Amino acid sequence: MSNPWDIVILGCGQLGGNLKTALEAEKIHVLGVRRTPVPDDSTFISLDLDVADDWEQFAQVKLAQNAVIVAIVTPDARTEDAYRQRYVGVSERLRQFVSVPNREHPVIWVSSTAVFGQYQFGVLDEFVQAEPDNWRGRCLREAEQNIERIQAATVIRFTGLYNARSLGRLQDQRFREQLNSKAVSNRIHREDAVSWLYALTCDYLQKTPVPSLIHGVDMGSAFYQQIYDFLDGVSSAIEPATTGRIVNSRYRDRMPALQYPTCEAIVNSP
Repeated sequence: MSNPWDIVILGCGQLGGNLKTALEAEKIHVLGVRRTPVPDDSTFISLDLDVADDWEQFAQVKLAQNAVIVAIVTPDARTEDAYRQRYVGVSERLRQFVSVPNREHPVIWVSSTAVFGQYQFGVLDEFVQAEPDNWRGRCLREAEQNIERIQAATVIRFTGLYNARSLGRLQDQRFREQLNSKAVSNRIHREDAVSWLYALTCDYLQKTPVPSLIHGVDMGSAFYQQIYDFLDGVSSAIEPATTGRIVNSRYRDRMPALQYPTCEAIVNSP
């Protein structure tokens, strides 16, 4: 296409693809960037963000003056090298990309509340300093720090993304055995995650002030055992957690209302 792109989604997989569809429904010109080619669709481009030469190719893409870049990258493996290459490496290349004069595009970077150390408890909102104590959290935090050096940027830390299918896995006893029933589950429905990304993207397009850090989490932080009891019919409601590791967002009121404020909303939906 010859028209400049309004939005670029780096790492346009399932979450990015749903965001792309939502934005395109409003006639916004969106380019999806992913390694796997999408045949016969000129709104996608195949690039490997780990490769410097591919960033040179990306630099030739025509972007609108106020274009927004949304980055939703994921590692190929659950190893330190894979995390460091994808999160730290891509965030630094993205920082360099938007530091070029006349290319200072705002950036939305998708991160995770896994930046918090395993011994950080209580209410963890955007004002609580993350203290990662493992390689995964440290890689995520280093990437965030690269993004923080960008003039206009927002890091959104999502908790566990879920939908009806993944929630159903909690009814599998074998799956439950892999989890700590006494731990607090912090999560957000995938549709709400897309809704919040959509809102942030549109805010940047409209030059509306946006916080530099937002936690993407629903209102249903609860102990896994509480969720099990509800799913098993032992209890009629999920009691919210009042102790333990509770992720919260100070900016919930400025974001779209949650379609699924708790996972009960899925179970109780028609």
